[in-house]
Amino acid sequence: MKAAVVGTDGKLKVADVPTPEAAPGGVVVEVAYCGICGSDVHMLDAGMMPEGSVPGHELSGRIVSVGQGVEGWREGDPVVVLPLDPCFSCEPCRHGAVSLCQEGVLRAYGLGKLPGGFAQYMAARPSMLFRLPNNLDLMTAALNEPWAVAVHGVNLSGFRIGAHAAVMGAGPIGLLTVSALRGAGAAGVYVSEPDAFRAEKARALGVEAVLDPSVEDLGSVVSARTGRLPDYVFDCAGTPSSMQEASNIAGWRGRVVLIGVPMGNATVFPLSCFLKETEFRFSFGYNYREFGDCLDLLARGAVRPEVVVSDVVPLREIADAFEALHRTGHTKILIDCHGV
Repeated sequence: MKAAVVGTDGKLKVADVPTPEAAPGGVVVEVAYCGICGSDVHMLDAGMMPEGSVPGHELSGRIVSVGQGVEGWREGDPVVVLPLDPCFSCEPCRHGAVSLCQEGVLRAYGLGKLPGGFAQYMAARPSMLFRLPNNLDLMTAALNEPWAVAVHGVNLSGFRIGAHAAVMGAGPIGLLTVSALRGAGAAGVYVSEPDAFRAEKARALGVEAVLDPSVEDLGSVVSARTGRLPDYVFDCAGTPSSMQEASNIAGWRGRVVLIGVPMGNATVFPLSCFLKETEFRFSFGYNYREFGDCLDLLARGAVRPEVVVSDVVPLREIADAFEALHRTGHTKILIDCHGV
């Protein structure tokens, strides 16, 4: 089969690799679509993806082979794949917090250890499979993984119906966080985004305001419109300075939820946080129930794929797609693994 493989130069190239077979207790999924995550781009740029690995963890597809002993699944079933085979025995897993599985690095798919979804086929365990609702197409379903990340961040915030929120960054996670906040009953959502293309995407979601943080202060805009600084700030930018910027924006005893992950050290001036008793919550992934519930939300139209997805490209053009995400003009790019 064809798969996108990390080469000796750290770049992705499409190559022929062995097609997986369904092991006892396992299945093989024919990948339909797999989204490029910001972490894929950052890890590849940082040389964190080992040579020979197959990235990709935001995928949908159909089961094509069922191993001995697997029950409840059959060939042709449409699924999304949880990119982790949870141990279900460590303390986080026992509480459903599968993204925090203590064996996570060893059990994660598409993050360097186990082959991921930038391929025609992928091996998986039944515990990783979630069946698509009848009215949900495979392309939209490929957004479920980042959608679950956004929903988890909003859930973790303890968001109050009728509150106002600030979202930093209008990349895919920021846009999905806006949709999650709307679903959570936000009275107003305000977005900061320096990239004009992404800012326009946020406006398409009907937020109260979108501003360029190099020109305007997000906190001041929210305060001018609502009479107070926001109680909730969602940092979806994940830059070394965004944690401090989020703290500056938050109001008295405001809650900052960090969803974007900086790939280096972040700087914070603690006194500014002490003086407002700012609360920080670090949001990583999602829990098992959220991953399944998000499929139902997608099927009910909670997300507008035409706003979040900027392009769909064939697997053979994946290297160009990764390069495109270093430039303006894109949000989420899906890789079509059908036609190669």
